[in-house]
Amino acid sequence: MVKKSHLKIQRRKKRWPVLVFFFLLVTVIVAGVAFTCRQRLRNLVDVWNETFTSTELSATDTLRGTIYDRNLKELAQTLERVSLYVRPREVKNIPRVAEQLAEVLALPVSEIVSALERDSHLVWLRRDIAQEDEESVAELSLPGVYFHREFARSYPEQEKASHIIGYSENDQGLAGTEHYYNRLLGDGLIRQDDLPNVDLGGLEQTSDGGHDLVLTLDMKIQTILEGYVATLGREMGSGQIASLLLNTADGKIIGGANYPSYNPNSVWQQDHDALQSLFFTPMVIPEQIRMFFREAALLQGGWEQGTQVYPWSLVAGDMNFARQIRLWDRLQLSTDIQVDFSGGKKKQTAIPQLVGCGQEVDCGAVPKTATPLKVLLGMSHLLNGGKKIQPHVLDHVMDRASQNEFAYNAFPANNVGRHVLPSLVSRELRSLLQSFGKEAVLGARILSGKTVSLITDYSGGSYIRDRMSLVVVSGTNPALILLIVSRYNKLGPSLNGLENDGFLTESIDSILPSIVALQQVNVNLADMMEFPDAEEKNFKRRQQKQEEGADVLGSILASQSLHMPDLKGLSLRKGLRRLQRTDVKVHSRGSGRIVSQTPEAGEELKKGAVVSLVLKIDIVPEDVLQVSPLQELEKIESQE
Repeated sequence: MVKKSHLKIQRRKKRWPVLVFFFLLVTVIVAGVAFTCRQRLRNLVDVWNETFTSTELSATDTLRGTIYDRNLKELAQTLERVSLYVRPREVKNIPRVAEQLAEVLALPVSEIVSALERDSHLVWLRRDIAQEDEESVAELSLPGVYFHREFARSYPEQEKASHIIGYSENDQGLAGTEHYYNRLLGDGLIRQDDLPNVDLGGLEQTSDGGHDLVLTLDMKIQTILEGYVATLGREMGSGQIASLLLNTADGKIIGGANYPSYNPNSVWQQDHDALQSLFFTPMVIPEQIRMFFREAALLQGGWEQGTQVYPWSLVAGDMNFARQIRLWDRLQLSTDIQVDFSGGKKKQTAIPQLVGCGQEVDCGAVPKTATPLKVLLGMSHLLNGGKKIQPHVLDHVMDRASQNEFAYNAFPANNVGRHVLPSLVSRELRSLLQSFGKEAVLGARILSGKTVSLITDYSGGSYIRDRMSLVVVSGTNPALILLIVSRYNKLGPSLNGLENDGFLTESIDSILPSIVALQQVNVNLADMMEFPDAEEKNFKRRQQKQEEGADVLGSILASQSLHMPDLKGLSLRKGLRRLQRTDVKVHSRGSGRIVSQTPEAGEELKKGAVVSLVLKIDIVPEDVLQVSPLQELEKIESQE
């Protein structure tokens, strides 16, 4: 046996630490490069996934549902995307193939030849090829030339209402309505328990053919808000502005704009700050708005004690904090609210602290901070007669296979008719608003204010300047409330002349008439007034600011006659709501859903006319009911 050299063994032992050190060094360098360039790598991956996704729908898959506005204008849709690529190794005559493709694609021959001569397994020539070009290339039957087919989400309106609609990627909703109704838009069928706020009309589940959503948004009004907010944003120079238009009767969101906005078609290119919305950002409530809530608490306290509700200026200042706190909970000013256009983002935990505003006014137990959406909801409850509402953007769901339509129901049956505060108190608050608010066009009233706040977090703190305005239309009979908020992160001796408290609403008179006209015409023509207490609104313009457009609008609305709506398929309750604006007598027979009606849909309705409704008969009634729509609704409300 040959004895091993002790020297060789020692040298071999010395090599292991060197190899281990070298391996660890390479690992650390690779990890460091990956950590340093992680964002760039993520961007490259996002670009590749956004450009050419690998997910293709099979024959059994269901396309993600389309989202429409209330006028059935497409807001989000799933489209087929076709791209053209070549495998150079399968092309025998590159110059000849390049000439043929150049003629169809309108590209230089040299550019195609250069691409195909590269040492690559695959070369992309055209993304989103047009249908005509696709057919022309297919007719050539060129070897090595292929089409890549996929389905991609598209947003035709681009930046408009993007913070409400949201966006999706790889068939998953990531923000806004796309996120909230992700399962409804993507899955084949939905059971009633899955979506309690969507009335399936007695069905246990929908069909498996997919669903489309019709929202409460009106893109005509949305366009007006987008332009208004963008103009204010450009005047500010930096910062954020958001607006939200709410129907006080039923909580429908008619429009909502943000500045800066983002394009959901290329969300991966957007700045992170542009994706944030001020709707859900905690803010210090301006003093004037807090004082209005304080007066509401005083009026409510007088009613609860059983004393007469005097005009606001004569109410005794009984500041019962426990009673006030209960009121804020009912108004949802101090409780969590969930709306169907909020995204899956983590809630903001940094709470603003009020600073630098001089001597603080005693506002009792009114919360100092709240999200703008909570302030908007609380003010709506105070002024809409005390009716409980839920802000929402879904109007109804369309089942593609069965062609059924399922309406959004904000509250389950056991909550219908619940009041937040007495109508008597709400009526007095409307009178109070006339004194509190600044007068605007169409008899609107504006509550505005600004605050300076300190935002603190783990990294320290920063000062911000916030503004909040509530435009109530009209002040005497509120039908709409427009919320406008802004946040400015720069403080200094000058803010480019933007120190005015009413900066957000200085030019509000220029857009209100158009917004109200579009809303009122939509209500009248579509006969969509379904809320029990939603009476016809009367928007009065100030005499000194009358415009020609108001006279035209008034003549149009005055000349419109009422027509019989289509009630087939509705319950008696919903049918009566559709008729509540008409002074007619209703005869109904049977139970269940309406199967026939007289007069037919579209026929003119005159005052005192008789409307006969036949419901799917379960138990034949002994007599025929004869009531007016308002009497029936009052009876239902009293029972609840």
